[in-house]
Amino acid sequence: MPVFRIREVKFIETEGGHVKLKPLREYERESSGAASVVAEVSRFFEMELSSPTALDVVDFDEVIILDEKGAVIARFGVADFWEQEWNAVAAKGDAMAAKSDAAPIARSA
Repeated sequence: MPVFRIREVKFIETEGGHVKLKPLREYERESSGAASVVAEVSRFFEMELSSPTALDVVDFDEVIILDEKGAVIARFGVADFWEQEWNAVAAKGDAMAAKSDAAPIARSA
C-alpha cells in the first residue's frame, strides 16, 4: 500500500507581503490510492472544521497531501472551507427569501 504524507501548515506573512508556509505537523497514512486518501482526509478535515470547538482548536491554515515522491496531490484550505460554508448559508437564505416573496396561497373561507 502506498504511504502518503499529510502536512498541516500555517501561513506566515513575511516582509514584502510574501507568504511562507510553516509546517506545524506531518504524519503518514497508508491508503489504497490517491483518490482514497484524498477522500479520507477531506472527510476528516470537514468534520474537524464543522466541530463546535473548531475556532478554539484548529491552528492550521491548510492541509496538504503529498504522495510518496513528495508531489502535492491535494490541498484543503481553512479559508476556502469557511467561504464554501458561508456561500451555502447565503444561498439557503436567498432561497428562503425568494419563497417568502412568492404570492401567498389563497384560502377559502
